[in-house]
Amino acid sequence: MRVNQPVDTSRTIELLHSPLKMFGLLVLGVLMTSLALVFVLPVFPGLGSDPVTHAVGIVGTLFFGLCTLMILRQWFTLEAVITISPAGLRDVRIAQEFIPWPAMERLSTWTLQGQTILVVAVAPEVESRLTLTRTARWTRGANRKLGADGLCVTAQGLKLEFAGLAALVHAYAATYGAPAASAAPSPD
Repeated sequence: MRVNQPVDTSRTIELLHSPLKMFGLLVLGVLMTSLALVFVLPVFPGLGSDPVTHAVGIVGTLFFGLCTLMILRQWFTLEAVITISPAGLRDVRIAQEFIPWPAMERLSTWTLQGQTILVVAVAPEVESRLTLTRTARWTRGANRKLGADGLCVTAQGLKLEFAGLAALVHAYAATYGAPAASAAPSPD
């Protein structure tokens, strides 16, 4: 989809993973896990003898190993990652339910370490009814402290780039009466 082309907001759009991008993320995850393992296993004598270095290696191995498993799991998931429809926005990495357009109070962009993220601020009563994924629950507080107060939707690993995703969400929000569409965009 081109960013400047008109959007038919009457249809449902399903955004899938890009196998090539997911493969790149998987390779990165395996490399980072392997690097962390070097500090845990006696591969190089003396490297993991320091307790702090050993602890960092264990934490890194667990963290990057878990991330790699999550990427692998997502790669083999056949359902759409993001669904944009007249009913609302759904990102299965956040919750299985749709976030209705009228519940979206603010849309903003947030950039962290070169990755641009769409932050969707949802009415608290609606957000409390969503069954957030474990990852969304665990990262919600940290993201808020870093400046992203809302649910974070990213184009990471998708066939569509961020500009296209943001254009779609803004077009549907404007069509279906999201309060976020009438508010001035805030580039956090």
